[in-house]
Amino acid sequence: MAATSASSAVAHRTRRCSPIGWFSMRAKPEGLARADRRVTWTVSVYRRSGDTEVHEYTSHRLDSPEQTREHMRLARERPWVSRIALTELVRETSRRAIGEDELPDRGRPPRRVAAPAGGRLVAHFYEMEGLAAARPLSADDVRCRLHWLRETAAGSARLPGGAGAGSAVVVLREITVVDFARPTTEGALPPHPE
Repeated sequence: MAATSASSAVAHRTRRCSPIGWFSMRAKPEGLARADRRVTWTVSVYRRSGDTEVHEYTSHRLDSPEQTREHMRLARERPWVSRIALTELVRETSRRAIGEDELPDRGRPPRRVAAPAGGRLVAHFYEMEGLAAARPLSADDVRCRLHWLRETAAGSARLPGGAGAGSAVVVLREITVVDFARPTTEGALPPHPE
């Protein structure tokens, strides 16, 4: 009996490709913008020290009106408190579907987004929705990924047996995050849920 070589005993490996055989991007994105709004509150407590008022502490961001009311109640029970300030914090995240042609030129910063009156722009980036691991990207990152997807799609289309027979629809989104902070009162908090 002849000995078989180690290389012939190993099973043949098949080449695996990306499951994305082709992808498409919408030329005219559907829907303009979608905005998410998150409201939180902080309670700041002040005390007197001689003739001056001193900031004692500020709570963490409170997610519910009930928690905020409880912090206010506890602060009022302390005899040394001279003033309680309530701040409403709003974070607006807008997601606007865009076309590839709306990306800034290579190596250029994204278009300047003016923050609305009273707001502060805290983030501006892009996402590619429809692919696994969507995460914040720069315009150059988006171009690089699109190039890679096109190359992968072109390569898998040439393979025998339709090895890359899958598809993906990619939606490119411009994400803008704006924070607002304004003083408010306990009476302006949303009512208790019944």
